Amino acid sequence: MSLKDKSLEELLPESISSTPAISINSDDTLAEVAVLLPHHLETFTDSLVVAKNDLPVGIVGGVEILDTILKNQTRGHLDKTKTGDVMNKNITIINVRDKLADLADKWSKTRRAFAITANKYHGYSAISARKILEIGTIHKIERKISTIPRKKIVTFNKKDTVEKIISSMFENHTRKLLLEGTNLFINDRIIIQKLVREFDCLRDSTDFMKTSSEIFSLEEAKKATEDITISSACTMMQDMQSPYVLTSQGVISPWDMVIVLSSQ
Repeated sequence: MSLKDKSLEELLPESISSTPAISINSDDTLAEVAVLLPHHLETFTDSLVVAKNDLPVGIVGGVEILDTILKNQTRGHLDKTKTGDVMNKNITIINVRDKLADLADKWSKTRRAFAITANKYHGYSAISARKILEIGTIHKIERKISTIPRKKIVTFNKKDTVEKIISSMFENHTRKLLLEGTNLFINDRIIIQKLVREFDCLRDSTDFMKTSSEIFSLEEAKKATEDITISSACTMMQDMQSPYVLTSQGVISPWDMVIVLSSQ
């Protein structure tokens, strides 16, 4: 049986429910979400589950925070906005017996690689693209990454403003931009972390959006040759805080691995 036709619990028998879903109340503010997110974006859960009366009703992540401040950067806006008003209501709830191909299909439709599944503790566990990387490390796949269709590399300049960078992320449907001529990149976690720690969630009068991107400490994409295997690439990305691999042909993200593994 191919990988795509196996259930998630068959592919990840030891860890499919090992990552708890982190939740936040729908009445909590976006400022509270912003404080929590840098600890979870692209690490284990990727998004926070929005709950109302202890039931999951949506998700909130970097996309919602960046979209909000792009549209409204007034002082204290994040403190005044309730999470339930801006959350993504297309929350994917799956069963561990669902097939990998079915999960990938749902994610393709929602454009969000995040799902939750009920666990034995009467709560929910989170499944993100990073969790799917484990499949590539457990099930040895010798196919070369040179066979993966590659996306256009989207770059930014050090002089670009925060507003320009965020706008580019939305225009190009990506959460990562490479600094021109380097393997350094910026992502939504880096931006939100700076927003929280040094700009106090827009509580002061500083114009965060007009600030130069030079204020950010960037992360480094790992370089790889085109002849490494899918399994090797998955292992490489699992060891990174923000998984991103750069080759001579382009960049590879965990989402690319989801597509490859679900068609394997």
